[in-house]
Order: sequence, then C-alpha cells, then structure tokens
Amino acid sequence: MDALDKKILEQLQINAKASMSSIAEKVGLSEPACYRRVRQLRSSGVIEKEMAIVKPKTMGWPLSMLVMITFERDHSAIINSFLARVNKEPEVLDSWCVTGDHDVVLQILSTDMEAFDDFANRVLHKDDSVKYFRTLVVLKHAKANSPIPPAE
Repeated sequence: MDALDKKILEQLQINAKASMSSIAEKVGLSEPACYRRVRQLRSSGVIEKEMAIVKPKTMGWPLSMLVMITFERDHSAIINSFLARVNKEPEVLDSWCVTGDHDVVLQILSTDMEAFDDFANRVLHKDDSVKYFRTLVVLKHAKANSPIPPAE
C-alpha cells in the first residue's frame, strides 16, 4: 500500500459515505482514477481489513449501536433500576426513553461485534424485565474521532 492509498483510506475513515469526487479532490486524483483505486483496494481486501466494512469483527474500530429495548411492564421503577445497572457498563455511552414508559434506547460503544454480543448476552438476555431488544442502527466511528484507540 503506497502513500496515495493511505490518503484514500484516511478520507474514507473520516467519512465512509464521502462522495468519490470529494475524496478525489482531497487526495489529488481525478474522479475516475480515484474510483479505480478504491475498486482495487476493495477487491484486494484492504478496505475491508482497514475499515471492517464487510467483516463482523471490526479489528479495534469502535462501533456505536443504537439498541431499542422493550420491557415486560411499563413501570418507571423497573426502567430506572435497569438504567442504573446498565449505565455502569463500559459499553454504554448514553440511554434515554423513547415512547411511553416501557421503551428505552441505549447507545452502546463496542470495539467489535463480539464485544456487543457479549454485552447483549451478559446484560440484555439475562434481565427478566426485558421483553425484547433489537439493534436499530450501527455506526462506525472514524479513527480520528474515536474515544477508543484503534488496535495496532
């Protein structure tokens, strides 16, 4: 991987949804040349390895999950007790009530999907008051903005 490839990856890490024209402009290539280079990086597996776009393991890249949790009973004491416990977990960044008083959304930061699965098994599956939960969205944090240092 040469310096140009590293610049392209850096731009993708900052904004994985950036347009090809903006990436090309920032790295000093024409848009078609940049597109070809990104296709070569993708076909060689470099992008997936560096950014974990395809693989479920993120290789140290933090993922932020929004998880909707519905409780068996709509009783605020149950939710408050649950949030008091779950907010002590290192993975949980934030939590808030969404609808009525029996749904909660957690924002969970994990270094990889295995860490999130461990959190779900350890906390969400084991809590009797949780009726069900589902992951609403998964966002990959850019390396530069991440509160977790990437794996070396």
